[in-house]
Amino acid sequence: MIQYNRIMLGEHGKYLPDCLENNYIGTNFLPDMDLSAFPHDHESVWRKKMVEVFLQKNPDKSIGTARNSIGFLWTVCYGLKEGDIVLASNGEGKYRIGKITGNYFYVPGGILPHRRNVDWLPAGINRKDMSKELQNSTGSIGTCCNITKYAAEIEGLIGNSSSTAKAVSSNENTITESYSERSLHRLLANAMLSDGILSKTIFHEKSIKSDPAKWVHPDMVGVRFNEFQDKVTRALLKAADTKEYLEIYSFELKKTINNDHELKQAFFQALSNSNWANYGYLVAFEINNELREEMERLNRSFGIGIIRLSPFDNATQILFQARKNDVDYYTVDKLCKINPDFRSFMERTAKVLNAGADVVEDVKRGLETICDKGFPNEDELVKYCQEKHIPLSQ
Repeated sequence: MIQYNRIMLGEHGKYLPDCLENNYIGTNFLPDMDLSAFPHDHESVWRKKMVEVFLQKNPDKSIGTARNSIGFLWTVCYGLKEGDIVLASNGEGKYRIGKITGNYFYVPGGILPHRRNVDWLPAGINRKDMSKELQNSTGSIGTCCNITKYAAEIEGLIGNSSSTAKAVSSNENTITESYSERSLHRLLANAMLSDGILSKTIFHEKSIKSDPAKWVHPDMVGVRFNEFQDKVTRALLKAADTKEYLEIYSFELKKTINNDHELKQAFFQALSNSNWANYGYLVAFEINNELREEMERLNRSFGIGIIRLSPFDNATQILFQARKNDVDYYTVDKLCKINPDFRSFMERTAKVLNAGADVVEDVKRGLETICDKGFPNEDELVKYCQEKHIPLSQ
């Protein structure tokens, strides 16, 4: 059964914008501890241990405060299951709806370091549209509260607020959503593999947030090694000119680009996030063809390429090629410092560059293990799209 919880992301929902941008919920009780180091098979044992730790770190707090805080911590980190629904308040009478999509992870230094990945629905719920009973329950104090008994009402409110983005199924007590932006990543990875490019998703939510990082992270990064048949030729090229041995790619993904405003916003986000690489691309699943002239102008002026993504790699189109740049290693250094996914990708890429000719293929396979996977066959691709609600025709 799906569980519904109201969650407060910081005082008066002040961290909600960051959570929406980076697709997570979280809490900051015991912020300096990675909870994955503690077994959580038995809730009561875990809670007792964490209450003791909380009181040791906060000797001025009461046992009641400790129990409440640890109870909230448990709910966010382990009580909520994949598929459960959260309502997050913005502090101004509106709630955004998210679906839990991943297990607990820890982001040291993050504003809410104990996190769960979520997919946010595009629309929200207004508090004024709720019944008085649901208003009272969602208005209770504390980080989170269980409101599952109002599931039918919540589903109805979700359906009314955004009927085009999801369908409510009252008989199964489930929500069927539109595809998420992140579900497109594997399609892009599959398309890039057909062109010899290894790519990896960069999870923004894992980044250290002590540094302003808006419009810095690419959604995905990629690398292509220029292959020659003879090992001696490859070794000579690698030693003589690294720039000709590999190409670094950076991608900004969007679900749709419908109008000029969306195009400008997405394009300049891609320019900010991706012009550090040899090739930077804006990728979208649905693009309004009437914007082609403006896309061409932007591409000609700034060099960011544009790709129309399709479920099938042979139908994915590079509408405008990216202009080749030298890699900006200052940005690479910054991203390596703040994001472990980016650092891991670059570290493995560097190992390929430094590997001897006799082991380079083995080292490259090590890089492949951390990259996003493609599809072994078309049946698996179709199955994935159906599970993620991605339309097979555009």
